[in-house]
Amino acid sequence: MKLVNFSIGGKARAGLSVDGVLYDIDQVLASLREVKLFSKPRLLEGFERPVSVASLVAAGDQGIEALRCLEQHIRWVRDAGDPSVLRNARVDGADARWLPPIEAPELFYGIGGNSPLFFRDKGFQIPAYPRGFQRPASNHSLIGHNGRVNIPPTYSTMRASAELGVVIGKPGKSIPAAKAMDHVFGYTLVNDMCSDSWKVIALDGKDERLMHEDITVFTARASTSYYSRATDTFAAVGPWIVTKDEVPDPYNLMVYNYLSGVLRERSYTQAMVNGIEQTIAYLSRIFTLKPGMIIHMGTMGIDGYTIEPDMFLGPDDYFEIEYEKVGKLRCYVNDQRPKG
Repeated sequence: MKLVNFSIGGKARAGLSVDGVLYDIDQVLASLREVKLFSKPRLLEGFERPVSVASLVAAGDQGIEALRCLEQHIRWVRDAGDPSVLRNARVDGADARWLPPIEAPELFYGIGGNSPLFFRDKGFQIPAYPRGFQRPASNHSLIGHNGRVNIPPTYSTMRASAELGVVIGKPGKSIPAAKAMDHVFGYTLVNDMCSDSWKVIALDGKDERLMHEDITVFTARASTSYYSRATDTFAAVGPWIVTKDEVPDPYNLMVYNYLSGVLRERSYTQAMVNGIEQTIAYLSRIFTLKPGMIIHMGTMGIDGYTIEPDMFLGPDDYFEIEYEKVGKLRCYVNDQRPKG
């Protein structure tokens, strides 16, 4: 199932995408009064109205089962019942604004250096544990599907990376790796964007290859990961959360990075150095994982693709990332860099 967070008229709504059509969950429930059955289906009982994406995720496996029943009902009404019953539940994508599936996750954590290709020819040791960074998760930091990322005028370059977001659905502390997937609700996509302009400022002419010999270089280099990713709009998330039952093997997915429809990079999730289970087990030893937290698993390719200083983007240009079985996430660009 594909769980969507969207807004119409400024009000956030929970939706379900079924066979490419978006349905407003509350409107589907309201339409039950028109269903001509002696025994009406009992859908999403126990959930507060209006239904929210956060409440469905917090319900964990119960939320997944509730969505499965809702999806089956929508297909039955559409194919074997009276499709007009769903007339007010169908949402025209042109009228809706796609929001990040979780608008303000309590934790939005990114794994860095999680592909062997990242370390090729660098002479760095591949880490045996997931290392990463917590990044801002406000409505300024995150954008949804079809949102617009702003490249500030002070940045000369930027990178866009296709990453798999793991959405936590069940709380836990010190979770064994063998039980880690029980705590996953589903998956979303994260376009992890950053700027190497911060690297130039932080290193001040020093060779970053000295970072493992000189702690001052290491500290300066590490700070660039946070500052560049903390830039407003530099994390696109969505378009939805795909429940974990739809992706039985997250390590067998093709990954694609596009710039305005042109394929710039292709990779494969089998390249993950630290897997989802190990990452959940490791992080949960440090802090309690809670429903709605998002962990994005790092770039599966070299390190995303770079927009160079002389590559100026227009208002119709867009970044698009794709994970097989999960979907495509697009964001348009507002390039504020001075030309010439």
